[in-house]
Amino acid sequence: MEKSIILIRTSTKEQNPELQLKECKELNKINNWNCVNVFRKQESAYKNEEGVWKEEIEWAIKNKIEHIIVWNMDRFSRLPEEKVLTQIKILSTIHNIKLHAVNGDAWSEIVEGIGKLKEMGFIGEALLEFLEKLLRGLEFQRANRESKVKSERVKLAVRKQEGVTKSYKGNKWGRKGLSKQTINKVLNLKKEEPSLSIRDIASKIIYYDKNNNQRKLSRSAVHKILQENKEKLN
Repeated sequence: MEKSIILIRTSTKEQNPELQLKECKELNKINNWNCVNVFRKQESAYKNEEGVWKEEIEWAIKNKIEHIIVWNMDRFSRLPEEKVLTQIKILSTIHNIKLHAVNGDAWSEIVEGIGKLKEMGFIGEALLEFLEKLLRGLEFQRANRESKVKSERVKLAVRKQEGVTKSYKGNKWGRKGLSKQTINKVLNLKKEEPSLSIRDIASKIIYYDKNNNQRKLSRSAVHKILQENKEKLN
């Protein structure tokens, strides 16, 4: 029985990884593969230029895994498509590992087809150029559709009440403002040491977000606080 692994990635705590896992397991069962590991990760794919699954892929190579299953290709990587295609081709041709996305992205088959086209010389190169443009166009359309759907969901989820935008639950919509304690820290630092720059003040202040995660105050936030409280500083 051929061995497989499942990669589950969510960007935030609010997203439910089990929804992805269920469909990935179904794909694994249909193909009668032996799933030997499930890797979970909560990380934004935009923040990692090497890809979020570097260590897991190395593990798959070491353990001679033949199939990697993801829920959607954007759960695997958000790198430019040229880099993703290169990575998948290396997995397929060198390590005999095929990548499968539950939601219809047959990337392994595309990579194999590209490899065959390149062997056809000039005609193959021309067909390859056409295929890559077609894929980019289709990906752009898909991303555009997703963006419109998300936009419509947001419009349906929020309402304006007395000039304030609120969610369907009645909560104020948007990013939570900084606490008075954090604002006072900025103002006190500036009063105590007027020569401090915005960068210096930002580096000295740490606050906690709504999920109780420790954050550093941004320079733009410091600038806004100082601008809005000029009278208090004079």
